[in-house]
This record gives sequence, structure tokens and C-alpha cells, in this order.
Amino acid sequence: MLKTISIAALSGALFVSTPAAAQVDLDLGAGADVDLGVDVRVGEPYTYRGYRSGRWYPYEDPRRRNVYYDQYGGYDCYRAFQYTWVDGHRAKYESYWCYDDGGRKYEVERTRAVVRVR
Repeated sequence: MLKTISIAALSGALFVSTPAAAQVDLDLGAGADVDLGVDVRVGEPYTYRGYRSGRWYPYEDPRRRNVYYDQYGGYDCYRAFQYTWVDGHRAKYESYWCYDDGGRKYEVERTRAVVRVR
């Protein structure tokens, strides 16, 4: 418990709030933002952790096995993420995607989560 609290305190103390920051892995299960000195304009494409904004990336390669998922109403569902802008801040979308009866991909309604990227 004490280790968890001290890691949280350390990571909280190291956060730097700047327009352009990168996440640094402390190898302790916590991260800290570091100023890169780069001016990122709202709405413009950007790259974060090697991923370009505005494009969906699956966590694992989607495999077509014709398995139907009742909870999502589609076939061969998988999770994917995208970096984008939300209310003037960089953000990460996470959502589930499935294939319909015609083999077309679609985002499953009400599965999207949004996290602000510092």
C-alpha cells in the first residue's frame, strides 16, 4: 500500500502540463509527462507513441472466423483505438468493432471510451 501511494505521489509530482508533452514510462507502473518543446496546434494531425491520429488501430489483428458475438451483434469483434482531438485536447478513443452479415466493419454503438492524452 505504501509503495502504491509513493508511486502515485511521485508520478503526480512529475506531471508537467504543457501543450506538447510525451508520456514517459518510469518502469514502476506509473508515468510522467515530459515537455518536448513542440507546438501542437488543435485539430492538426499528430503522432503519439508511434501512432498517427485519425486512424483506427486494432490491438490484435482481426481474424475472420465467422464467430458471432451476441453482446455486440456482429461477427469476429475486436478492440481498436484511435488518437484524435476532443474539445481542443488530444484524446484516445477505444471501441469495439465487428463485421456485419455482408463482411463490412462497423463500430459497435455505446462501446467507445474517451481518454484525454497529456
